[in-house]
Amino acid sequence: MIKIVHIIGRLAYGGAERLLLEICRKIDKSRFDVSVIVLQENNPLANIYEEAGVEVKFFNKKTKGDFRIIKRVADYLRELKPDIVHTQLFAGDYWGGKAAALAKVAHVVCTKHDIMSEGYWRDRLGIKARRKFEKVVAISEATREFLIQKEGIAPRAVVLIYNGIDTSRFFVPSPSIFKNDGLVLGSVGRLTKEKGQKHLIRACRFLKNRDWQLILVGNGPLRQPLEALSDVLSLSDKIEFIGEVDDVRPFLKEMDVFVLPSVSEGLSLVILEAAAAGKFVIAANVGGVPEIIEHQKDGLLFKPKNIEQLLQHLNWADENREQAIKMAERLQKKVIDKFDINKTIKQYERFYEDIVNK
Repeated sequence: MIKIVHIIGRLAYGGAERLLLEICRKIDKSRFDVSVIVLQENNPLANIYEEAGVEVKFFNKKTKGDFRIIKRVADYLRELKPDIVHTQLFAGDYWGGKAAALAKVAHVVCTKHDIMSEGYWRDRLGIKARRKFEKVVAISEATREFLIQKEGIAPRAVVLIYNGIDTSRFFVPSPSIFKNDGLVLGSVGRLTKEKGQKHLIRACRFLKNRDWQLILVGNGPLRQPLEALSDVLSLSDKIEFIGEVDDVRPFLKEMDVFVLPSVSEGLSLVILEAAAAGKFVIAANVGGVPEIIEHQKDGLLFKPKNIEQLLQHLNWADENREQAIKMAERLQKKVIDKFDINKTIKQYERFYEDIVNK
């Protein structure tokens, strides 16, 4: 039995947190003992983890400079005696990495979930932490190249494991899109600068089809400014801000076109979910996105922040519906075949066994 402890900052509504939940749920419990350490407060997914039977220990770090948490976590790790500590995101990498080192854990690894800058000091501290780890998992080829070329991680230390989703949960046979004259657009993600929702809102203003609706699922610091932008552009009656939800499927069901307007991505889980649900996908050509979507074959890509190009793609989808439906069908098949969570978990299981048995 291999004992693994994951360390993460908080259990928020994000791709890393949802991927971790699926790994903890579905990993082979006869071979792996898995638990999670959560460092910070404000954990909206805590109940879902607990309902799934995942063992979670909360440390409730209250301030940025609370260095005492390193010893507290290290003491707990000494009690657990894990074979592997697996850290997630900056807080997990930095604080969790230090605690694992203090506890003298034999194997420390992390997953790099994105390639965006988190600010000068976070970037520097995160790189310093990751260079000390035995292995770093990249969730896309773009993330792998970033780790090697930008962060200076040794190629032998980087392992590529694509993100996956529970395709059986999101798969919709014979999905219904473009059934009405109107156009329903949607996007799912944190309302933050790097997710780029303001560019989508501005593009929608100039759509040829005036009978459109936009559904934005997610919450974040930019919700108020984005709502204000909608008011200024006289679009508030056409844009629905849903907020955070535990299940995006009812909202995906309403969409004809799913748009990912991100400025930065590692490998987008929400694209995989929308594609599995049979939606036509238009996405910014960033990070690992082109590893999912082949432009003009199973979706459309646009240059990030390029409102004119995004608008052209939106109008094309509306005017070429039969072609768009065929492209959506191709993307759905690709995602079901290539990005199922069970394949991802089997790769993580081999990864953990290789580390312990090397």
